[in-house]
Amino acid sequence: MKSPTLRLGSLPPIRVSPGTLVTVLVLALILYPSFSGPGDVLSVPAALLALGIALFMIVSVLVHEGAHALSARAFGATVDHIALTLWGGHTQYRGKEMSARASVAISLAGPVSNLALALVALGAESVSGPGTAAAVFWSFCARLNIALAVFNLLPGLPMDGGRAVEALLGGVLRNPLLGTRVTAWTGRALALAVVAIPLWWIVRAEGAGMFLLLTLVWAMLIAGMLWQGASSALHAATLQRRVDTLDALDLVRPLRLVTPQQTLSSLGSEAELTNVLVLEQRAIRPGVVGRAYRILPEAVAAVPSAHRERTPASAVAGPVGEVGLLDASLRGSELVSAMLALPVPVYLAMGEPGQIRGIILSDDVNDLLRGR
Repeated sequence: MKSPTLRLGSLPPIRVSPGTLVTVLVLALILYPSFSGPGDVLSVPAALLALGIALFMIVSVLVHEGAHALSARAFGATVDHIALTLWGGHTQYRGKEMSARASVAISLAGPVSNLALALVALGAESVSGPGTAAAVFWSFCARLNIALAVFNLLPGLPMDGGRAVEALLGGVLRNPLLGTRVTAWTGRALALAVVAIPLWWIVRAEGAGMFLLLTLVWAMLIAGMLWQGASSALHAATLQRRVDTLDALDLVRPLRLVTPQQTLSSLGSEAELTNVLVLEQRAIRPGVVGRAYRILPEAVAAVPSAHRERTPASAVAGPVGEVGLLDASLRGSELVSAMLALPVPVYLAMGEPGQIRGIILSDDVNDLLRGR
């Protein structure tokens, strides 16, 4: 199901997942016992109060993500959208490599906005009549925003605090991968703690009522999100390390390029045919200069020796795919970006001035990125 998109002023598009409704209902169910009297089957005022606080929490999440979005824009990033989801929300933005200071500021903007909301709620509580529904509403909203800020400030990925610590460690140690590993494993430890705490409450209470059971289920879902987020961060960091080691010149294969019309006898011995690539040059689209074919040993073996002088290379070759041009001086992320912009199986690595240094196979790059 496609998520509906909202527009609020200068904020980026806000995608509201159906899971947001589940979040509201679960939070309302968890809060309801705090407002209903003993033995009440259904208290409408208590239900409305719990639902109102749950809805305010979604507004708090939106303010949190809006703060991330506005701060990211302030540092020159392009914000694609804000998403409200089952797990709360996230802000999708992209930009050039951020400094540690910018990353920390963007990460902390969300929790700071929740602390500001908590202060507003405490102010509203102070002017509400003591013991009134309004005072209870603002009191819970303040406490939940403080809890939201503190939870997001935990120093493990994928939490905001973890991202801030990751940026600081990477900058201080000059080793971004180490910073990511430390904060990702901290995030995994936090995931275990999120489940352990309600379990300890249940053991201490010598049983689980509806409130504790709902809390445990919700904690398990949050723990799963934390574990997955931390694992994704570890995977992304490992992948980035492999990307950083890429060098076009190291990937070059010194294959011999021949035309489709060259005869089989001119290609050398059968052992030498493994280093031959047949290039059919013709303009296909921008950046693509032709198609490549590889010599098939079984096809070569089927050609009698007497016929090899008049058998063209194209007759014993199978298709590899389109051939693109690639600057042989590219490295790391620039190399990957260039390949993603022109995805073909084979590239001619071009040196200066217009010299072909060899070929680069997409499969070779993919194998390196997968750690093979």
